[in-house]
Amino acid sequence: MVRKLREKIDAPGALYHIVCRGVNQCRIFRAVRDYKKFLAVLEKAKNRFGFYLYSYNLLPNHVHFSIEVGDISVSEIMHYINGYYAGYFNRRHKRSGHLFQDRFYSTLIDTEFYFWAVSAYIDLNAVRAGLADRPEDYRWSSYQFYFQQNYKEELVDRERFLTLSGVESIEELRLNYLEFIKEEAKIEKMIDPEME
Repeated sequence: MVRKLREKIDAPGALYHIVCRGVNQCRIFRAVRDYKKFLAVLEKAKNRFGFYLYSYNLLPNHVHFSIEVGDISVSEIMHYINGYYAGYFNRRHKRSGHLFQDRFYSTLIDTEFYFWAVSAYIDLNAVRAGLADRPEDYRWSSYQFYFQQNYKEELVDRERFLTLSGVESIEELRLNYLEFIKEEAKIEKMIDPEME
């Protein structure tokens, strides 16, 4: 079967919500080492292609993240990330064949509100999946770097994320984002009481 051509929406500075799922809902992370390797691949790709990473959540059978691309297309970036990680995963777990379902899913983020909403959705994903009670408790999410006042991680571009709103105080924006996450979680609990 011939793959459908990906719609061309790449432009320097474009923001995307990316989702990659395991083929047939299989686990793409089986051990702590796998999670760490995916984050290392993400960092290597960042250094190679010069994109900004704003949020991520690594769940057992899929990943979410949001990025702002530079001159390199999102397709080229994702081909590198998925190919590199799938090769590692197949060697490590003595398997062959596709690891990811299709190539990847991407949505263009075109407004500031949608940018924050996507980031909140990503950061709350592990809570929604029942993997943690609070987003700050989940180790494989970018939320921990927004939750901490003193941030030392180089993978997530927290300062850039917060300053995209144009407000002067980064600390004020960080606290605003944490409050936004709390409000989003409350809304989700009203819609789906099983989240409690």
